[in-house]
Amino acid sequence: MDIMNIKGLSDSVMTGLDELFTSDEERLKAQIILNEHFSKPHILQALANIEEAKHSSIFVSGWRPALGWLCTGLLAYAWIGRDLLIVILMSYGQTETINKLPDINTGELLTLVFALLGLGGVRTWEKIKGVARR
Repeated sequence: MDIMNIKGLSDSVMTGLDELFTSDEERLKAQIILNEHFSKPHILQALANIEEAKHSSIFVSGWRPALGWLCTGLLAYAWIGRDLLIVILMSYGQTETINKLPDINTGELLTLVFALLGLGGVRTWEKIKGVARR
């Protein structure tokens, strides 16, 4: 079964619940509760954060190692640092230097960040299922 197929998983669970609940009202209540649980993806991220926080190294417990730190630094520069540099350079009259500041394509960078977050969710799923390698 594809782990990303939430609808299929929900249907499989509901098929089993149908045998436990006899009335349509009980089945509807069970379906609502099940849908509420599957609509909370932040729970998987929280589980990943808990597992990472247990590690003694800052590079593991802080976030996903090197690539995560690189993305964090580049996003901080793109959203905060570059603007601060422009203000400082303008206050010292260095307007020609402003055009030389690198511009970060945050669209591509965010794609990478979201991919890393997705891999973190898969890693958490592996740990929960007990199939993760050490």
